[in-house]
Amino acid sequence: MSEEEYENQGPDIPPLPAEDFITHQPRWFQDVLAETPETRWVESEGTQIHYRKWASKAENRPGLLLVHGNGAHARWFDFIAPLLTDRYEVASIDLPGMGDSHWRDEYTRETYAHAIKTVAFDAGLGPRPVIVGHSFGGFVTLITGALYGAELGGVILADFKVRPKHDAVEWFLGDAPRRPTRIYPDLETALGRFRLAPLQECANKFITDYIGKHSLREVTVGENEGRRPSDENGWSWKFDPFAFNGLRMGGEEHEDMFKNLACPVGVMYGDISKDHDLETMAFMRGLRPEAPIFTVPFAQHHIMLDQPVAFASAVGTLMADWEAKGALSAKSTQSTAAA
Repeated sequence: MSEEEYENQGPDIPPLPAEDFITHQPRWFQDVLAETPETRWVESEGTQIHYRKWASKAENRPGLLLVHGNGAHARWFDFIAPLLTDRYEVASIDLPGMGDSHWRDEYTRETYAHAIKTVAFDAGLGPRPVIVGHSFGGFVTLITGALYGAELGGVILADFKVRPKHDAVEWFLGDAPRRPTRIYPDLETALGRFRLAPLQECANKFITDYIGKHSLREVTVGENEGRRPSDENGWSWKFDPFAFNGLRMGGEEHEDMFKNLACPVGVMYGDISKDHDLETMAFMRGLRPEAPIFTVPFAQHHIMLDQPVAFASAVGTLMADWEAKGALSAKSTQSTAAA
């Protein structure tokens, strides 16, 4: 399945009326953005990885790492992380080849998983960090759990499907090779081209405006640190357009990975998301009967944009439950899978 076919799946949702778009930043949004995180770097498999770390309001607390989706970046969680720092250590990662992290010559699912693990422990997110991954980030979070689950407190998959082996899909294999991203003459022109992918409207325009302006970088002719040289000046998207060339997801393995994760797992979907269907939820519940698998009302695929407070509340609730059961402590007794 091509990425374009993947992006065009899902329910028909009527266009939002103009009066439904919120352009001003509400007070709560301004308040959480005022909590400025540290900017940190760590090396993973020879690549410099950038991440953001918020100060926790309590000492010696468990922690979680927020993992963005395809072509996105750590700042998609700038307005989510501060909603959780009253009880937890929180960080968000720029995956290799995305955001401010450096680019690579080759990317694999294991590359992403190693970077996630490296950041989770470098950030000091407790003895057993929880990984929260959205969309493509859910995919690489599943891989991280499969490889390193015994060291984790849990994984949360947000709007990522685990399919039966016979229904497995590859998002990238078979696609035509990606082309370099376009370079725009100025920031205003580039911002006018920002779109969510998969394509959807978002009533919280103040959020999409915020993440859009942080999705771009200024490029200059010649060398660009951590990225390929450019023969133009201007503005372009931060992600490496070649990151997904030939990237294997290994979807036929996801069923067994999910079933056998050596840590707790939770799954959330937007209830009007293209990825939400009762058949998939029933299948995943059959693999992990003990796992919370639920929907967030009035959310499409980009749950944290449509319903940011509900997204943060869902993550915090799962964290609190796992903490109460001892899964986040150094001597966790949590079982690996459903009994």
